[in-house]
Amino acid sequence: MRNGLRILDTDAHQMEPHKMWAEYIDSKFADRAPTLGDLGGGRKGMLCEGEPLAKQHGSYPMHSEEFLAAAARAMQRFAKTREAGFDSASRIGDMDEQGVDAQVIYPTVGGQLLGKPFHDLELLYAACRAYNDWSLEYCSYAPQRLRMAAMLPVQAVDYAIEEAYRMDELGAACFYLRPNPVAERNLYHSDYDPLWTAIEKIGKPICLHDSGSPYWPSFGERMDTHTSGHIIAHPFEAMVAMMSLIWFGVIERHPKLKVVHVEADAGWLPYWLQRMEQHYDFSGKAEHPALNKKPTEYFKSNFLVAARGDEMTLPAAVELVGAEYLTFNTDYPHPDGTWPSGMADLEKQPISDDAKRKIFWDNAAPLFGLAA
Repeated sequence: MRNGLRILDTDAHQMEPHKMWAEYIDSKFADRAPTLGDLGGGRKGMLCEGEPLAKQHGSYPMHSEEFLAAAARAMQRFAKTREAGFDSASRIGDMDEQGVDAQVIYPTVGGQLLGKPFHDLELLYAACRAYNDWSLEYCSYAPQRLRMAAMLPVQAVDYAIEEAYRMDELGAACFYLRPNPVAERNLYHSDYDPLWTAIEKIGKPICLHDSGSPYWPSFGERMDTHTSGHIIAHPFEAMVAMMSLIWFGVIERHPKLKVVHVEADAGWLPYWLQRMEQHYDFSGKAEHPALNKKPTEYFKSNFLVAARGDEMTLPAAVELVGAEYLTFNTDYPHPDGTWPSGMADLEKQPISDDAKRKIFWDNAAPLFGLAA
């Protein structure tokens, strides 16, 4: 607790040890597990199937000297935790120091892995299981505080359904997916309907979170630097994913499917709802026969959007949309995140104490299996 408020950080990350993949993957895949290797030019990075997990060539690169230097400087604030290998105890120590009660924890390398086409979908499935088993073990150190997000191999929907059921039984708090089109399928593609049905039955949210330099289509690939690509990729992918799930009837067909957008900011939300409402007023259900309610109604019944504490547009989002539809994230311990300043920044926002309580805890806690 921090200054009388409980704090749930709905977007934090693992820093996976590179040896973990081979140690936790099914033994028959151990010699093909993701591994640290040579990316060329004297650089090291994670590889699988002989290919880098993050795209190395073309636009939206991740390896410029300037970007890597900036990231290294930013990571200095995590020196103590990094020295401890980003283990569970050091994470809890950081949380205690800042008064954070719980985190929802997503992969780092795993996010890149889900951005790579796989030639062998069984290997992809095995890699997802390896990460999920390791992360669940990591989070067992304090399971009510470290809420584990399970990654799903949506390239193979049947495998994704199997893994969703398995990880629900083992205690995952939610399911992590990328918002990008994967294997030429948008999130509204009919192939995904069995997955949405399964996750509705399970009753845990999906959390949509972009990751850098994917092979899949990304708005970031229009840019020639990682920074410029990152500026647009995360929020634009979130906006399109939200629109897709609403306009193509996914939420109409799956009214119990809860969706949380993380690491995309929230300042775009009033505008985006306005934009969808304008088109609904103009064309109604034309081209979209499954749209039986106004877009904002679907949003308010099924979505949450995570905000950084330092967003100057946050008061407008609270006023125009409502504090009930926002939650909080820092991106711990990534270099572009807001740890440890994010909590203090939100406390300083010119919004009501009730709004702060909802954003920090009340809105998202029940979705992630925490007491309201």
